[in-house]
Amino acid sequence: KFKGRRLKKLSKEIKKSITISIIIVLVVVAIISAFFIIKYFIEKNKIDNVYETYSDNNVQNRIETQDTTTNDDLMLKIDGESVLGVIKIDKIGYEGLIYEGTSLETLDKGIGHFEKSPYLEGNVCLAGHNYSGVWKNLHTIENGDTITYTSFLGTKEYEVNNVQEIIETDWTLLDNTEENYLTLITCVKGKPSLRLAVQAIEKK
Repeated sequence: KFKGRRLKKLSKEIKKSITISIIIVLVVVAIISAFFIIKYFIEKNKIDNVYETYSDNNVQNRIETQDTTTNDDLMLKIDGESVLGVIKIDKIGYEGLIYEGTSLETLDKGIGHFEKSPYLEGNVCLAGHNYSGVWKNLHTIENGDTITYTSFLGTKEYEVNNVQEIIETDWTLLDNTEENYLTLITCVKGKPSLRLAVQAIEKK
């Protein structure tokens, strides 16, 4: 009888421990989920603000009424960074802010704009990490896919017409062009000496 009571007590303790463990796991999952949900809505709010401010109806008015006409003054400041606009790639379900510059610190916040490339007319060049939630699936882009670029100077739609891997020291695709192009650069998984380049030409 004593042994039976001990086994029954031990069984209850094990069940109690399992129940507590399950509750702890569920609480942790709920906290993590809440964090990502809040982060998503914060980011979405920033993007919506950029869309509204940089809408075609507001662009010309902002340029004409701004006290100064430097590009930096025309850009919104978010998280202490100048924001050029938003890039949207339906094929990979990506929509994110574009910041000025391509430092690691800037790219940790979102997509970066190569400072020597144009903002709207010519070859607009952008860079981003190939992490999950950024451009992890950029390699699935194909010719004919659409990319939308909204900037503080206007909005353009582009059609992908060139996808290739380039050597990390070969930046010829960043050269300016007479036609309006959008060039996206990211790392290639498992190939540190290469970069993935996606080019798209403005839709007519």
